[in-house]
Amino acid sequence: MKRIILSLIILLAAQIVFAQEEVAIEQNINTPIGCLDINAGWDVRLMHRETEGYRIAIVVPKKYEEIAMVEAPVCSIMGDTMTIIENTLLPRGTVVEIEGNLGFRKINVYDRATVSADRIITPEVTDTYYIYLSQNADFHINHIRFCGATMLSVNDKSTLRIDTITGKGEPFIELYEGNFEYGLNRLEGKITVKEYKKQNCNYYSKCPKIIKTKMVDGEPVTTERYKIWGEFLAFGASVGFRRGADPVDFNSPFKSKHTLSANLGLTTLFKFSEHWGLSAGLLYNLNLQDMVHQLKFEDGSLEVIDGQVPIQQNRLFSNYLGVSVDLNWYLGKRGTESVSLDYYCGYLLGGQIWVSNQNSSFAWVGSNARPLFNPWKMELGLSFNTQHLGIIHGVRVFTNLLPEYKPGITTDKFRSIGFEIKL
Repeated sequence: MKRIILSLIILLAAQIVFAQEEVAIEQNINTPIGCLDINAGWDVRLMHRETEGYRIAIVVPKKYEEIAMVEAPVCSIMGDTMTIIENTLLPRGTVVEIEGNLGFRKINVYDRATVSADRIITPEVTDTYYIYLSQNADFHINHIRFCGATMLSVNDKSTLRIDTITGKGEPFIELYEGNFEYGLNRLEGKITVKEYKKQNCNYYSKCPKIIKTKMVDGEPVTTERYKIWGEFLAFGASVGFRRGADPVDFNSPFKSKHTLSANLGLTTLFKFSEHWGLSAGLLYNLNLQDMVHQLKFEDGSLEVIDGQVPIQQNRLFSNYLGVSVDLNWYLGKRGTESVSLDYYCGYLLGGQIWVSNQNSSFAWVGSNARPLFNPWKMELGLSFNTQHLGIIHGVRVFTNLLPEYKPGITTDKFRSIGFEIKL
């Protein structure tokens, strides 16, 4: 564990030391813009300025300057619609700054796009959604001022975060299994939040929730400083390996080459504040060990039978079902990266010893070996999570807190350290 932490510190220090100079490739647009469409691959930052036109800048390390200027167009304009084109050539998360009057009549944030805005003033009248978030999109607004019955739509695991809400009106927010978070609400009016649950490819509406402020000495006041609407269940998976200290006795039947692991989980999130949250859920854990010696399992014990003919290979298989609890610390205001400390406690579902040899054409045949394994499994882990690496959602380093095998089977404790990739 100490070596892994030291390696991470060295890697971080190297990134800081060798950080490259950044350059901004700018262009000015004087065409009025009514609709803004944003596609994935960028970190789009909207900055409100009382100006006639717009300044658009791509901020990249100097080594990407030529690609950004020649090969990677950032936007296109058709009519009064500006489209931020999907980034496929520059590093994912490259910053794009859009500076100008953010008085758009509509903002569309498409699949997996990440956007932030310092200040937005909504139009008084809209005939469609003013803000529309597609699948896994993320939109963080520092300050929004509502000016009427504005409609917003948040879809399929997308998140709309608003730090401060002001203005007058009755905005209407639809959550199609999306998330809406807010900080300070000083709106003179009410916010209606309507949730839709997906069942068999159809959405069914739930009772709407009303967010109101109350007037104290002529000022709108809310006692709720932070709120999350939307039930959220996440399905996750991970694969990895772990390696531990070898048995004291080289001839121990429990000497293994390595252990491969896989996990399937269903979790829910409870968020306390902008930077802290707790996730908990069920986790199915599967482990497969390649053993060094040829083995025989008989009368509840494991014996080494090296040298027998035909030559055979052995694997130990175990699987657990348990509860995982993660304490999450979210980095930055968008919360797309986080560090989490997790604890897992699982109960043994089954254990087997798998054998293959020449007589069976090396096909694996399993037999019950449950009496070998500790019925309880406990792990402590540390993870870094991100939403910017496509199918990879993070990495986890963990260690076991209990012996792997049942007490009395072996005196070795088999402390191990593992590494997993979250999918």
